[in-house]
Amino acid sequence: MTSNLPLVSATTTTAAPQTGTGAGGCGCGGCGCGGGQGSAPADQPAQTALPGDLDVRPLVPAERHARIFGAVAALAPGEAFVLANDHDPKPLRYQLDAEEPGQIGWEYLAEGPDVWRVRISRAAGHCC
Repeated sequence: MTSNLPLVSATTTTAAPQTGTGAGGCGCGGCGCGGGQGSAPADQPAQTALPGDLDVRPLVPAERHARIFGAVAALAPGEAFVLANDHDPKPLRYQLDAEEPGQIGWEYLAEGPDVWRVRISRAAGHCC
């Protein structure tokens, strides 16, 4: 399955439109969902995925991690995308930090309880 990944500059706050909303369980076997406190800038609703987000909520759990890791692998230095998920993807952050220490940026834009939005970026000086 091919998708148009909404890549943006790591310092940009908008991206090209992306599809989908929905709901579903994580199924990753250790997501650490703990219910966030719901924070987002005033112009970004906390409970809504925005156009341009890589919204994995409509995907079956078995496809989510492959899609996210593919999106991270496709990032060029200085690029970013916004992940929309139905739970806190904190374990994904730990895995990315372990596999590519200091190369992946992580910024929460919204923290549940229905939608978590995270800007995931590649460090500008990363070569491969």
